Amino acid sequence: MTAWDHALLAAPPTLEADDRLPPAHKLYALRTLPLDEIKAVGFDMDHTLARYRAPEADELAFKKSARLLVRDRGYSPWLLEIEYDPAFAVRGLVLDGLRGNLLKLNRERQVVRACHGSRALSRPELEAVYSRRRLSTAAKGFRNIDTLFELPESHLYARMVDGLDRGLLKAENYLELFRDVRWAVDTAHRNGEMKAEILAHRDFFIARDPQLALALDRLKRGGKKLFLLTNSDWSFTDGVLSHLLNGQDEARPHWTDYFDLMVVSSRKPLFFTDTPEAVAIGGHPNAFSGGHTAWLEARLEAEGEQILYVGDHIYGDVLRSKKNASWRTLLLVPELERELKLLEAKSPDLRELFRLETARRRAQRRASVLQDQWNRNRARRHVLGPRLSTEAMAALDHEATQLALSAGALRQRVELLTLEARGLQSAVEGAFNPMWGPIFRDRDEQTRFADQIQQFACAYTGRVENLYMVDPQATVYAPVPTLPHERREMVRG
Repeated sequence: MTAWDHALLAAPPTLEADDRLPPAHKLYALRTLPLDEIKAVGFDMDHTLARYRAPEADELAFKKSARLLVRDRGYSPWLLEIEYDPAFAVRGLVLDGLRGNLLKLNRERQVVRACHGSRALSRPELEAVYSRRRLSTAAKGFRNIDTLFELPESHLYARMVDGLDRGLLKAENYLELFRDVRWAVDTAHRNGEMKAEILAHRDFFIARDPQLALALDRLKRGGKKLFLLTNSDWSFTDGVLSHLLNGQDEARPHWTDYFDLMVVSSRKPLFFTDTPEAVAIGGHPNAFSGGHTAWLEARLEAEGEQILYVGDHIYGDVLRSKKNASWRTLLLVPELERELKLLEAKSPDLRELFRLETARRRAQRRASVLQDQWNRNRARRHVLGPRLSTEAMAALDHEATQLALSAGALRQRVELLTLEARGLQSAVEGAFNPMWGPIFRDRDEQTRFADQIQQFACAYTGRVENLYMVDPQATVYAPVPTLPHERREMVRG
């Protein structure tokens, strides 16, 4: 069952209830994870070991990308006047660069919500463009918003679409805007300006948590080899991890003391498919640039499912390491903490939604049965009419009248329950995000983002520090897979 389902059904009390971890500190297994079989644990850095403060870091990327577009691509200075909105976009969306739209997809890859620029599309508008067909996000002009780095890109593109529609910006079409935004965001991250500013103001941009050092230390003492695998270069990596880990533990005074192998500029996801030579970084034993999967496994003396990799990127960290290297995977979902808090805060409303929906379905089912009984009554009257007495005909007509009244009353109840549920559901989902709702669900459907997590992650959690509460030699058990008819009995029990 999902966290959403648990919010609807109060768990029975147990003797261990007082010892339970807060939901935000838990590791949620999707596949049973025997940690005693893991020889090496690897970590991405950006948005994994290092948690950049939002919206501060996102606004920095947004502003620097806008300046590049004005300075180097000739866009109107109007771009510089736009304020970054951290609540505009969420992870898991898809950017449609051909049409100037942002999309939220369900697990069947059908569009369930959309906006053109920053304007939400109505259901008729959405249906007219995308209908209910399955969308291929690998096609030209689409971009998956899979990382927190891409949220500023989504907002900048949306506002540029607004500008083009209003005549404030000049471009051939939405695809040209799409390509220019991609260039600007990539350049802002690669030209060194952003990194230099982050390192110059590390306390402002990078959150520190002493629990990080404790979590890494416990894994080391539990017999695991630890490795770093990041796309960032050595200089930036050293600056960030020095800020996070140096001086946290007297036994490990420098951040490099926590890792048996450090790989920077790894070019993920190409790290899992290409085979470039690793280049040693002078003056830093066990530190390399580049490399590939087989080389890394040979150095660690571990392979396949003996390795657990922790990262925040569905595609670059989790999907590719799972598909191409058969590593076990732990996905970092920093948004999980906020979603869990909202689930808890909205649990009374969610239970009321569950009650309304149950009542609506029962009333609808009963109305359907009564309608069928009325249809049978009229069919009998038509077929048997010439052979029935006046009294029998009157009895049939009276029964038909009562059936029609009862069915009508139930249909009216269904309409009222539907309206009440829709209003409450809109209010609940709007608390997560006014435009997009929660990132894992849309009404009663899982999102594409949630489906990808289930497909490719062995487990997920909100932050690396949560690993401190997990025994490095224990087994983390996934929920028992069940069919719908089994869940009812398990909940009863």
